[in-house]
Amino acid sequence: MTKTVMPPGTETCGCCSGVAPSTPAAIHNRSGLSVIAYRIGEYSRFRDSMLAGLSSSAYAELAGLRTRDQDDFTIGLIDAVACAADVLTFYQERIANESYLRTATERISLQEMAKLIGYRLRPGVAAETWLAFALETPRIPPPQLPPEPGAFVTGIPTSLTLESGLRVQSVPGPDETPQTFETVEEIAARPEWNVIRPWLSETRSPGYGSTDTWLAGVRNNLKPGDALVFVGNEFLNNPTTNNNWDFRLIEGVELDVDRDRTRVRWKRGLGSVTPFSNPPVAPQVHVLRRRTGVFGNNAPMFESMGTDFKANYPGASGKTEWPDFFISELSATATGGSVDLDTVANEITPGGLAVLAKGEFNRPDESFPSGTYVELYLVTSTAEVSRAEFALSGKVTRLRLRGQNLDTKFFEFPRQTSVYAQSEPIGLAAYPVSDHVSGDHLQLAVSPEGLDPGRRLIVIGDRVGSGAPLVHQAAVVGAQSHVNGAIITIAPPLPAALKRHTVIVHANVALATHGEAVSQILGAGDAGRAFQRFELKRLPLTHRAAANETGADSELTVRVGDVEWAERPTLFGAASTDRAYTLDTDEQGRNWVVFGDGTRGARLPSGQNNVRATYRQGLGQTGNVHANALTQLVTRPLGLKSVGNPVAAEGGTDAEGQDDARRTMPLGTRTLGRAVSLLDYEDFALAFTGIAKAHARVLNLPAGPTIAITVAGQGGTPLSNNNPIWNNLRVALKDSGDPHVHVVLLSYQSSTFRMGLKVKRDTAYAIEHLLVAVEAALRTHYSFDARELAQPVLQSDVIAVAHSVPGVVAVDLDFLYGGTSPASQVVKSRQTRLLASRMGVSAGVALPAELLTLHPGPLERLQEMT
Repeated sequence: MTKTVMPPGTETCGCCSGVAPSTPAAIHNRSGLSVIAYRIGEYSRFRDSMLAGLSSSAYAELAGLRTRDQDDFTIGLIDAVACAADVLTFYQERIANESYLRTATERISLQEMAKLIGYRLRPGVAAETWLAFALETPRIPPPQLPPEPGAFVTGIPTSLTLESGLRVQSVPGPDETPQTFETVEEIAARPEWNVIRPWLSETRSPGYGSTDTWLAGVRNNLKPGDALVFVGNEFLNNPTTNNNWDFRLIEGVELDVDRDRTRVRWKRGLGSVTPFSNPPVAPQVHVLRRRTGVFGNNAPMFESMGTDFKANYPGASGKTEWPDFFISELSATATGGSVDLDTVANEITPGGLAVLAKGEFNRPDESFPSGTYVELYLVTSTAEVSRAEFALSGKVTRLRLRGQNLDTKFFEFPRQTSVYAQSEPIGLAAYPVSDHVSGDHLQLAVSPEGLDPGRRLIVIGDRVGSGAPLVHQAAVVGAQSHVNGAIITIAPPLPAALKRHTVIVHANVALATHGEAVSQILGAGDAGRAFQRFELKRLPLTHRAAANETGADSELTVRVGDVEWAERPTLFGAASTDRAYTLDTDEQGRNWVVFGDGTRGARLPSGQNNVRATYRQGLGQTGNVHANALTQLVTRPLGLKSVGNPVAAEGGTDAEGQDDARRTMPLGTRTLGRAVSLLDYEDFALAFTGIAKAHARVLNLPAGPTIAITVAGQGGTPLSNNNPIWNNLRVALKDSGDPHVHVVLLSYQSSTFRMGLKVKRDTAYAIEHLLVAVEAALRTHYSFDARELAQPVLQSDVIAVAHSVPGVVAVDLDFLYGGTSPASQVVKSRQTRLLASRMGVSAGVALPAELLTLHPGPLERLQEMT
């Protein structure tokens, strides 16, 4: 309590009002105010005090002045002095407010105060993105073109070097302006790297256990039941001893017209278990177009013939079967022999393959019963002969065969033996590859030559399961050649599996940042002048995110003559010979390049326009353009066709505002550029350019106790490992903190809540304007800028905010709900409080803190209380 003591002789009845001075007024400010009072009076008080002085006994000379008319010269002079005093005290109060961190309203005031503690207001940084370029594909000369010099010249290069500084501009949307980006690195580009796809088919041979394969062409006239032979050079070179072959009957046929191939399926897998046999190493596939029997297979039963016939048949005495009832008139051996078909088959030619099968081979399940036997033979010759035996006669084709077991397995079994012949080779086709693309290996249909470590790649595809598109930025770690193309190792690996047929890879990729290059002659150096300075004419000066304490570095290069000078945050401590300069910002926001005085930094040497600057212009959140917005090539070298940004530009932040500066200026004095305690890590992140919110906590993760820091970007922008601010903050924390402490960054969880209320108004206020003011107050109070991570929403706080609006007499809060509850479980009710999730651990994974803000949609209820 403040006790007021009345001056002696002062009455409290008011009869002496106006005869005592009212200035200077007492000044009292409690702590924590956002505005301080510093005026000792204003116009009316100064005027009243001077008028009271006219009646004071201390000024006997003025006793004769009895008039107080406004048009009196003395009264007019008093009025003028009161006006001047009012103006002076107004600006005195403004100056006083600008002298304190909490009350300053001018950026220049905060800037000058920051210099006292070695702090520089954050300039904002430029957005960054990866640009994917497409080159013109070299044209192919027309056929029959004579090989004359100059007959076919297009000028389109087969490869192109895209130099740093290549300029690209965005196509603006409604209420947007074009934004210029420039590449900051040189890359070698090729047309075949415009769009690279994974190999969708691969060359491989059917192996042990295979039940299908792909054959070249769709006009092979294959159908179920046709016979296939899988044979390699092992058999063809030595058919009398080798068993590495397989014979199968087709079960199903599928045509792939688009890729001109046919899939065939069979029941039993290739190879044999008993006796064990592998398929051929590099098999050839032959279809056997003709199936027939051997001569005599349809002969009548010998015992069914008449007695006279059997008695007169040569060599039939005492026989129950036809004499010499063999598959050929000629004898057979262990390495081959002949077989006579039951028909003429001129289509069978020497050098082909034939399969002899004995038993019930043509079963649907291909489970061969005992006694079934199959053997492959090489046809060495063919002949057309006439045969008259076994009560049969006619012309037949005789095949001379080379192979195994013809004498023991088939020679004496003409009724049980079937012949598959008329072989026709069919080439193998590439197998389709449909497995998902995942992990850190990409199987690409491209040569690995030129895909060197460090090259940027953009991988695009649809996620397995959800089908949601994924755009992934990665770099080449290694590349190895493969028969189907290349296997590329990338880092970081894909975060999710992708459907192979949707995947495309861009390899003509370069890093680009917001801003455009500017060259300026600053002026002439003068060795006779100390702290010579020059203004940068193009603003704003581009700063890029950097892994240092401030999180930003300027894109400025200053040369004096041909010598580059170095930028320093301050010239304090610079030696007299150091070629250094510093950047200074004045009250109008202009940037000045300031050089030394010969004691703190070297003076400029004298010369004619010998001070030159190269810098870039442009930064801020306007550079955070959406994906595929950067499509206009401003610089177009020959052979460059188009450009795009498959990923949105990220990291663009505006210059530090006044409220942000008040918060971050003290943080630098607490951390001093180092992170030691848990609070230091939080303060370091908060003071980093582009970070609006940060909260640190120690979590027990599988790697051990870990400092987890939840961060949010300007305006509530979620941060990710593709954001340059995120990556540079992570590196800066590692460099400035304890190297033995594990640190993990988490992007905050954004959640919203809803509310509904009724208000009772003072009848003097219009309800329409009052409701608008109440909603505006609530949205301001529960906006991203006003909220903190893990801060709850209290019912009492909502009511207090609504009550703070002039004209509100009473508040009835009907609804307060939302937060992290799933939408299906949200109950529209009034809760006492809504808790925001703090950082925690689930299944060994760190979970970020939550930030609750008011839902941007209409309030659940906002109306007058009746």
